[in-house]
Amino acid sequence: MSAPSSISKSESLRDLVSFPILYNVVGLIGFALIYSSGSAADYELLNYVLYSGVFVTHWLVVFVVIRRFRRRGLSLKEAVASKKGLRWVPALLVFVSVNVLFSIYMGTALHVGRISPPMSGPSLLSIIFYLVLQPVTAGFVEELVWRGYFIERLLARGFSEWKSIVLSSVSFAFIHGFTVVDKLAVTFMFGLIAGTYYVRERNLPVLMISHVVADTVGFGLWLAW
Repeated sequence: MSAPSSISKSESLRDLVSFPILYNVVGLIGFALIYSSGSAADYELLNYVLYSGVFVTHWLVVFVVIRRFRRRGLSLKEAVASKKGLRWVPALLVFVSVNVLFSIYMGTALHVGRISPPMSGPSLLSIIFYLVLQPVTAGFVEELVWRGYFIERLLARGFSEWKSIVLSSVSFAFIHGFTVVDKLAVTFMFGLIAGTYYVRERNLPVLMISHVVADTVGFGLWLAW
C-alpha cells in the first residue's frame, strides 16, 4: 500500500505548480483568441471567453483530483464530508472574513477603476453565468482542490500545518493570474483564511458555502456597478 501513497504525494506536489500554469495558459489563449479576432475592445466578450475557459478548466482539474481520490480508495462524498462536525463560531468567522475581504476588494477595485464594470446592463445569460454557474463552480472546485486535496496531501507528506496552508495559498493565488499584484495578494489572503479554517475544523462544506457567497456578492457588485 505504500507505493500508491508515495505516487499520490508526488503527484500532489507537481499539481501544486502545474494547476496554476494550466489556468494561466488558458487565460493567455483566451486573450489571444480575442485579439486575433479583432474584437479586443469588446470587454464583455473578453470576460465571457476568459471565464468560460476558467469554468471548463475548473471541471477538468476537479476530474483529475477525483481520480486521485479514487486511487486512494476515497469517494467524492467522503472527501467533501466534514471530518469534525460543525462548530458555529469558527464557521461564522470564516464566512464573514472571506466575504468582507472579497467585498472590500471588489468595491475598492471598482471604485478606483481597477476593474471595469460591464458597459451594458446585465442580461439573463450574464446573471445565470456570473451569479450562479461561476460562483457554484468556483466554490466547489477551488475548496475541494486547494484545501481538501492539497492541504491533506502536503500534511501527509510531512509538511507542517503552516507550510501546508502557505503553499496551498500560493498555488491558489496564482490560478487567478501571475501579473495582477493586488488580486494575487487578496486571493493569497483568502487562501490563508480558508486554509487555516480547514486545518483547524476539517469542514469543506462551510468553506464551499462561504466561497460561493463571496463570489456571488463579488460578481453581483461588478454587474450592478
